[in-house]
Amino acid sequence: MNVDFYLSILIIFLVSFLAAFLPMKRIIRKIRDRGFLVPDINKQKKPLIPDMGGIGIMLGFVLGALISLQLQSASLDITHMLAAISSIILISLLGLLDDVLNLPDRYRVVLPIFASLPLVVTKAGTASINLIFFDANLNLGTVILPILGPLDLNLYALLLIPIGVVACSNLINLLGGFNGLEAGVGSIVSLSIFISSIILRFRGLHTTETSFLMIALFAACLAFLFFNWFPAKIFPGNITTYMIGASVVGAVVIGNMERVGIIALTPQIIEFFLKARSKFKAENFGKFKNGKLYYEGKIYSLTHLFMRYLRPSEEQLVTILLLLQSFFGLLAISSLYW
Repeated sequence: MNVDFYLSILIIFLVSFLAAFLPMKRIIRKIRDRGFLVPDINKQKKPLIPDMGGIGIMLGFVLGALISLQLQSASLDITHMLAAISSIILISLLGLLDDVLNLPDRYRVVLPIFASLPLVVTKAGTASINLIFFDANLNLGTVILPILGPLDLNLYALLLIPIGVVACSNLINLLGGFNGLEAGVGSIVSLSIFISSIILRFRGLHTTETSFLMIALFAACLAFLFFNWFPAKIFPGNITTYMIGASVVGAVVIGNMERVGIIALTPQIIEFFLKARSKFKAENFGKFKNGKLYYEGKIYSLTHLFMRYLRPSEEQLVTILLLLQSFFGLLAISSLYW
């Protein structure tokens, strides 16, 4: 089957949105019944809220991404598409384990490397990457190893893809903890990359897989926001943050759009360096009083910056951060014209 591209986009969006939206009330009820509850610490009474809502996002995303294989079977790179979906499912399962078992930090670094293997072994992407100020070719040729035979020294596949999966899966996790923030970030970043892929398509470049992955993620995150926006009925959990990060990596690797991905994630990169100043011990939260969030002390997060000088409500803080994310999303799109 080879359905029209834009009709395929619409079908994937609807499938992903409905698959994430329709079962969410049941997911909330089941998670609550099983006691996976965490306090919403930015509220006066700190109510207990169901966690791990990313299960619904993953369901919507995976169904939408998989149906694309049928809609555009004649024009998709099936191998790379399945590799990306496999990596995203693996990282999502890691996030689920982290939510349930509260894994030590070292596992959050090591295990995503294994999740990147489908993208690594299929040599997704190209050896040449276009960064902000320069191009780099990372293919060092082929070496012959004893017994094993020839090995392609493609540092992009062997080194940068695993680093990208580890980094992005943890980057999204660094800037979160507020109603609607993580899913809002996922929506904005995925939409930015999706629009960029459409622009590149008009230029004759093949970005179909990237377009399908990102519209599926956008739809699933958007559906989740109906339940996660202030006041949240369910939290996303680590399954969501890991999945968003891995999805972005898979999409930009397949579409050779690394520059777009890096610029779109600039707030998370800034957050990484701020957290590094505290040796990653600082939390994003402040003090809650009379409906406002306050923070006093050294700035170890973007949230600290806004809470210290603006003293916003939680909803206002999330809106500010999403506007910042949108700015860098637009900047990422505009980078195609630099």
